[in-house]
Amino acid sequence: MRDHGVSIAKGIAIILMVLAHTRFSQYGGIYINMFHMPLFLFMSGYCFKEKYLEDTLPYMKRRVIGIYWPYLKWSLFFLLIHNLCFYVNIYSDEYGFRGTTSTLYATSDFLHHAISIVTKMQGHEQLLGGFWFLKSLFVGSFIFYITRKVVRSPYISIPFLLGVTVLLSFMNWEIPYFAIGARETLGAFFLMVGHVYKTCHFNIHQNNCFLLFALVFVGIGSVYWHATMLSFTYINVVPYALTSIIGTLALFKVGIYIADKTKSLAFRFLDYVGRYTLNVLTWHFLSMKLVSLIIIYIYGLPIKQLSEFPVIEQYATQGWWVFYLFIGVGIPVGGTYFYHTLRRD
Repeated sequence: MRDHGVSIAKGIAIILMVLAHTRFSQYGGIYINMFHMPLFLFMSGYCFKEKYLEDTLPYMKRRVIGIYWPYLKWSLFFLLIHNLCFYVNIYSDEYGFRGTTSTLYATSDFLHHAISIVTKMQGHEQLLGGFWFLKSLFVGSFIFYITRKVVRSPYISIPFLLGVTVLLSFMNWEIPYFAIGARETLGAFFLMVGHVYKTCHFNIHQNNCFLLFALVFVGIGSVYWHATMLSFTYINVVPYALTSIIGTLALFKVGIYIADKTKSLAFRFLDYVGRYTLNVLTWHFLSMKLVSLIIIYIYGLPIKQLSEFPVIEQYATQGWWVFYLFIGVGIPVGGTYFYHTLRRD
C-alpha cells in the first residue's frame, strides 16, 4: 500500500527543487539545497522492503528499470537532439550554466558522450542538469544494499557509511573512470538512515515542536555549514548530513499532515506530483525555456540569451521566478496527466 505522506513529501521536495532553480533568492536557494535532494534518498530507504535482503535479483532489476533505464533513455535522447537545440539557441557558445557554454557536436563528440552516459552515468546534457542525482541514487542503492546485508546492526552501518564518506571526501578519492566516491556513499548513508528510521519505528517528526525546531536549525545550517550533495567537504559532511535529515523529517511531517486531508486539492495535486518526480526532473529545464522566450520578446534581448541556464537570472530575481516555477512544474505534471488520460481512453 502506497504511503501518501511519502508521496506528498516528495512532491513538495521536487517543487522546491524547481523553485531553487528559478533563482528566486540566493539565500532561499541555499536553504532549500540543504535538504531537498537527500529527502529522495531518505524516502527510498524508508520504502525499502526487507524481503529483498533474501532476494537480490529482483532488487537489482527494480533499480536498473527504475533508475538506470530512465537515465539512459532520456540522456541518449537529449544527446541526439543536442545540435538541434544549438540551432534553436537552447544551447549557444555565448551563454550557458555558470560560464559553461556549448558547441555543435561532431560525430566523435556524440560517441564520447554516449559512452560516458552508458558506462558511468555522466556526460548528460545541460537540459538534464539534475540527472547527476540519478547516479547517486542508483550507485548509492547498491552500496546501501551491500552494507545492509553485511553489516546487520544499524548502529554500526550508519556511522560506517558516514565515516567512509568523510574519508573519501578528505582523500578526494573516487573509483577511476566510473567516478564513484564520496557523493555515492553519502547517498547510501541517507538511504540507510531512511531505512533504519522506518524499521526502528522512530517518530521524531511527529513531535509538535519539531517543525519549528527544524525550520530554525536548517536556517542556521544554511549560514554556518552550507553544503549540497554536489558540493561538500570532509569538514561539513557531518553537520550537513544532520541538517539534511532534520529538514527531510520536517517535510515528511508536512506531508503526513496533508495526507490526512484526503479530499483536499493540495493532497491530490502533491500526491500526484510525488508519484512522477522523475518527469519533473527530466522536463523542467526545457519547460522553463518558454518563460525565457517570453522575457526575450518583451525586453528585446538577444535570442542567444535563451541558452542562459537554468533561467535568465537578471529577470528571474525581478519576479519572473513565479512564472518559471509555474511553468517548470506545470508543464511536466500537466503533460504526464494528459498522457495518462490518453492511455486510459
